[in-house]
Amino acid sequence: MLDETRGADYTIWVVALLLYVSDAAKLLAPRELLLVEAGRRRLAASFSEHPFTLAGRVLVLSPLLLPQRGVLVAPWGTAWSPETALRATLESIEHLRGGLRLFRALAVWAFAVLFVAGPALTWWLGTSAAVLYAAAMLYPTTIVAVVWLWWRRRALGLTAGRAARASAEILLCPAFLPNIVRKITAAQPVTVDAAQVLAATAASGVKKDLLTRLERRTQELLEAVDPEQAEAVALRAYLATVRATR
Repeated sequence: MLDETRGADYTIWVVALLLYVSDAAKLLAPRELLLVEAGRRRLAASFSEHPFTLAGRVLVLSPLLLPQRGVLVAPWGTAWSPETALRATLESIEHLRGGLRLFRALAVWAFAVLFVAGPALTWWLGTSAAVLYAAAMLYPTTIVAVVWLWWRRRALGLTAGRAARASAEILLCPAFLPNIVRKITAAQPVTVDAAQVLAATAASGVKKDLLTRLERRTQELLEAVDPEQAEAVALRAYLATVRATR
């Protein structure tokens, strides 16, 4: 009975974790992948050769232990863009990343409060006191995040609708606050093919691994379509580009 009672004390933090994970999950179209920040001017990709699909969409998780890392959604399997378009996209991404310093700090702080300090305070002081202390630390953080989000909205490329939605989500559910960086970056449109972006920004090992997986996925798609269809022609051209880049 004592163990069951002690376990129930942590239910609120388990629920917060589940909410955080569900908010960090993305449902992407089959020809989209998640670009993930991987250090200064570096990007990596969350991409599987055999993805888990839900209602025809691909389920992808952002890095759960690194709430300060932003993510971008980019297409793959498309014709590569001219060099000028690629440079413009990379400059836009870097400009966006440069405006996220405060949001990164707030995301890490919220994550630490919810999933480190909260359970520790529950063990030390009990559930009620832990919740009160956590709320006292989280809600001022949430207010700062909302105010700064609206202050920097245009510089971050957010529409009023997206800013309002993100603000409402973190105000109504503080468990979403650790995902604030991702809410901002995922709203940034990326039209250049993901493989082209990664070829210019990823570490050599990461780039080679991703291009290998993309090559295999493209070959699988080719096997599933009529060789004479326009889609097959486009996929063969894409496959040739990927192979040449490797």
